[in-house]
Amino acid sequence: MIVRIVTATVKAERAGVFNELMRQQLPSLRQSPGLVHAKLARRMTEDSEEVVLYEEWRDTASLYQWTGPELMRPRLVPGAEELATSVTIVHYEALDIEPGGKPRIPGQD
Repeated sequence: MIVRIVTATVKAERAGVFNELMRQQLPSLRQSPGLVHAKLARRMTEDSEEVVLYEEWRDTASLYQWTGPELMRPRLVPGAEELATSVTIVHYEALDIEPGGKPRIPGQD
């Protein structure tokens, strides 16, 4: 399983519009084959907002199907990236996977 985290920083006065654009993207993201989970969250500061899009993908092939060949380029709806002062993307390989590809669920050992 692959975890992809897209983090954007947005000035406070642009946050409402940015958040609405990100919410518009969620339905198409959630319909992507191989997506296991997606969560959109934010953290507000005095003059900006940090928005995090957390995605879990079944495998790299599924992730590449969503992102295309440029894995480090954000796939955002038109207008969203221009509102952000910064956008970063990181990927992680999930370690909590049972043999056979099943997620490990705590308490169900």
